[in-house]
Amino acid sequence: MSILDTIAPRRGPKQRRLTKTFAAKTTFYVSVALGALFILGSVWLYENDRTLKEIPATRDTFAVIDEVQEYLKIARHRGFLNQDEPASCWDSFEDAKFSAEYLLYGSWRIDAYFSLVRYYWRVDDKTLAVTRDRWLRTNISTIEC
Repeated sequence: MSILDTIAPRRGPKQRRLTKTFAAKTTFYVSVALGALFILGSVWLYENDRTLKEIPATRDTFAVIDEVQEYLKIARHRGFLNQDEPASCWDSFEDAKFSAEYLLYGSWRIDAYFSLVRYYWRVDDKTLAVTRDRWLRTNISTIEC
């Protein structure tokens, strides 16, 4: 009872403990205790590293770079200032040097520079589906290829 008297001492003519202050203090201490238990439980459960099974590549770098170049020949963009007529992405990247990196989990990352900005694309190893990688974070104006 001494802990309860410390948290919510008896006051007033009827010396009631169940007041708004008591409810607020109890809610606060219970939430802090549950938060601490959650953090400790999370650290204990997930302290071991998880390893994913590596997926061997079935394509080579030339095949995936060719696929990205075909994608760029079809893709259109509206330029840096959202011009009215869309332009071909291939016109921008025609002279660019492409490099490919296999990411060990079934996809390739292809990158190329245009106007001092590195652009990224992802290629799925099985289907050769090309998507634009959203890894690019810059304050420089870019094109949407």
